Amino acid sequence: MNGIIEQLFKLQTAQLDHDELFHKEITRLNVHQRINHMALHFAKYSGSICDCLFNGPNETTLKKNIIDSFIISTTCANTLNIRISDKLTTEMLDGATGFFELGGNIAAQLEINTEDSLWLAKNYPVTVGKLAKACESVDHLEPYAYRELITDNVIRICFLMLIAASVYKIDLVSEVPSRLNGVKKKSIFFDHYMNH
Repeated sequence: MNGIIEQLFKLQTAQLDHDELFHKEITRLNVHQRINHMALHFAKYSGSICDCLFNGPNETTLKKNIIDSFIISTTCANTLNIRISDKLTTEMLDGATGFFELGGNIAAQLEINTEDSLWLAKNYPVTVGKLAKACESVDHLEPYAYRELITDNVIRICFLMLIAASVYKIDLVSEVPSRLNGVKKKSIFFDHYMNH
């Protein structure tokens, strides 16, 4: 199996374990409520990323929000029972030995010009808006392909964050577990779970 595919699935399984132990209040919601909750996370991160890009470079905040967006996209993929690597095309994987190359390949396939300093601000909020529309359509029982559009936009967000990680040199394989560990340590059950 391709190393990238293995790493992506390892991140998904680690995320599943993390969510089941440390976010029970969310994992106990029904699927629609969980996806709505995650859409709010995406809106928050999208706004913060745009703030960084438009109102002053704060690289630490920018990177944190990229990592958090990737984490939430992984949670959404798990909720929807989607293996992220199944959505990668042969062209995206071609020649990629790690996530940095993968991000570059995805950018090329999606025709995203990462030389434009505002590429992320031009793509992320639009995708979040489309996800919000799909979530809203469920509430209204509109004749709308909400499952397909929720899936497409969650995967697009994941892909955008893989591109962003490549552009901003964020090692998701090490940064995601580090970020999750920081969240875990806030729980009163951290020592209990980590010692069993």
